[in-house]
Amino acid sequence: MSFIEEFRKLAAILENAQNILLTIHPRPDADALGSAFALNSYIEKTFPAKKVTIYTVDQPGKQLAQLFKEYSVVNKFSYQDFDSFIFLDRGSIFYELGFNKFLLKPQFLNKIANIDHHNKGALIPDALNIVNSKSSATCEIVYDFFKQISFKLDFKTAQFLLNGIFADTGGFRHSNTSPKTLETASDLMRKGASITKVNRVLFANKSLDTLKLWGVALERAQLNKNTGMAVSFITKKDLEKCHATIHDLGGISEMLNTISGSKFSLVLSERPNNKVKASLRSDEHKKIDVSEIAREFKGGGHKLSSGFEIEGKLKKLAGSWIIE
Repeated sequence: MSFIEEFRKLAAILENAQNILLTIHPRPDADALGSAFALNSYIEKTFPAKKVTIYTVDQPGKQLAQLFKEYSVVNKFSYQDFDSFIFLDRGSIFYELGFNKFLLKPQFLNKIANIDHHNKGALIPDALNIVNSKSSATCEIVYDFFKQISFKLDFKTAQFLLNGIFADTGGFRHSNTSPKTLETASDLMRKGASITKVNRVLFANKSLDTLKLWGVALERAQLNKNTGMAVSFITKKDLEKCHATIHDLGGISEMLNTISGSKFSLVLSERPNNKVKASLRSDEHKKIDVSEIAREFKGGGHKLSSGFEIEGKLKKLAGSWIIE
């Protein structure tokens, strides 16, 4: 899929802007952070006089922070401080955080762009949408943009992009890994990015607290032989007992999905503000589209990796866990 015209328009937005807000979803992952920091690096090098701010509701977890030390993110901003807005790997934040209410103004016409590999639909009218669900990660789309405009990547920017691609493909194990994805990763490595570095941080360097939390999830795991659903639950008390954070939850759903006989996994975890987060995972050969399940609860994602949130808290009742 070619985005030549869309990339040209994105380049024009960045060239004409003076104060740019790059927005990514809450609880940012390596793809969201990688795409934002890589685009920030491009703007810094190409337009050093411009001001760029990366916004997300939550700070990156300690583990991810090891991969993204060069820049910081903010969790507050004022609309009047920016003239252009770029959304990367946005999730559902555009409406949930009220961006749509503030950006429907004439001064923001042709100054808003959405870059994503999740098909969440268009933003407001006249916003530039660069959405490619065939890309393995938003970082892969940003790489394509850089290639189209002939931007020469340094090793640092290449590492940002490889971080996101490697993470979102599960270390090139997931079915979203295409020949193009591997070619992109190969080019990033030639430019100095290290797979060893990102693999060590994301998959091989787990803290004791994280492993304790995973142990709780495994001990609690159940397999429904009728549906093939492998399910487990993590409460706020579990996090406190293990001295863990919500960032340590990453990887549990993938782990449960490896259980023999499972067709998909479901991990329910308590979050702030009386919310329960559901994370769903499957594999191509299992032929289960977990995004269909997520949409039933107004969530979304890919057919093999999706999620949703519902109000309530987890409670154990007669040996089973329920949401009340």
